[in-house]
Amino acid sequence: MYFRYEKEIDMTQLQLTSYRDILRNKNFLTFWSGFTLSSLGDSLTRVALTWYVFEETKSAQALGILAIAYTAPILFGGFIAGPLIDRFSARKVMIWDNLIRGFAFFIIPILHVLDVLEVTHIYIFAAIYGSLMMISLAGGPTLIPSIVKEEQLETANAMETLIYTLSGVIGLPLAGFLVEWIGIANVVVIDAISYIVFALALARISVTEAGHHYSAEKQTTSFSVMDAARLMVVNKVILSTTLMFMAANIGLGVMTVYLPLVSDQIAPDSSSMYGTLLGFMALGEVISSSLAGTLVTRTTLGLRIAFAQVLSGLSIAFLLVGSAFWAAGAGLFLLGFFSAPLTIWAQTLRMQVIPTELRGRTFALLRTLMQGATPIGGALGGFLFPLAGLPMMIAISLLVIGLPGLAGLQVRELREAG
Repeated sequence: MYFRYEKEIDMTQLQLTSYRDILRNKNFLTFWSGFTLSSLGDSLTRVALTWYVFEETKSAQALGILAIAYTAPILFGGFIAGPLIDRFSARKVMIWDNLIRGFAFFIIPILHVLDVLEVTHIYIFAAIYGSLMMISLAGGPTLIPSIVKEEQLETANAMETLIYTLSGVIGLPLAGFLVEWIGIANVVVIDAISYIVFALALARISVTEAGHHYSAEKQTTSFSVMDAARLMVVNKVILSTTLMFMAANIGLGVMTVYLPLVSDQIAPDSSSMYGTLLGFMALGEVISSSLAGTLVTRTTLGLRIAFAQVLSGLSIAFLLVGSAFWAAGAGLFLLGFFSAPLTIWAQTLRMQVIPTELRGRTFALLRTLMQGATPIGGALGGFLFPLAGLPMMIAISLLVIGLPGLAGLQVRELREAG
């Protein structure tokens, strides 16, 4: 049976490694630096393309379509990413992923120079991004255990989350200014270059042999996506956190539709305000991710996950105050602060129970399901907004994100996990 965690880990014997120590690991530092740069580029492009669609259409429905284009293809790409990672190694597959996306995104500025760039093209490139996105999302946690020690896992997971959050703090506000200063096309050029740089960084990494290089015969005959699915179903910790995070991503998908409109109420036609609001959320994520990576407490990881998700939902209540900059900024900061550690804590739990040879498929399946929930929220937001209005959409996202945390507290296995 691959679905029972036989090795007991005495957490009192594991000392969380300091950030300084883990950054002495040249392989991890190379990976983390490249991933950070690539994520920064993605943040710039996401804001630039979202604002382009908003300026061209002034339509919540168009923003909903963009959210779907960005995330719906994950459902397709996720089922391909896992087998590729397990078969050819996370490092090699991620190199090709970055090269393909880098050259693909160079096409956007070319279309802009030719004066033929349209909203439809943005949807297409967003779909390309979504199709390949799962390779990095599943490849990261698959690669990390092969370049760090076991006692470094929680700190490494915190650093991986910091990749996204630091890029948000820097990239999201910066994107708003860069769009006005150098234009959307040049912002996308920066992202395309970052992909190439990350591919070169991955090419320099060497991984450990233990548990990560195995024969193709063993892998192809012993494991399948169904093995990953069975592991998810029978393990209540994995199942409950997956369902909770899927619900949260639906709520965040709704937010992608209405947040530009919140920004427009505060400062009409200002991409800088939109980027600044996103930056508040990213700043909260950076602070809490930094704390989570070195936090030592008697509270179980499972309890932390459930309570943090409840507080994430409650943070959105600040947006109900109206077109007040301080309220929107505070709410988004708290949302980022309470939501960022969720991935860190859940990923640490998952790494303890997922067999090495099944990591690629399992992480791809889990993240496909969770990320695939975002387009549901985007579609829901785009459809309901004209009917319900902004306050109701904010309330919907609050409930969809927060209530599953209360449900998680009812799962004994989750409460006791970690």
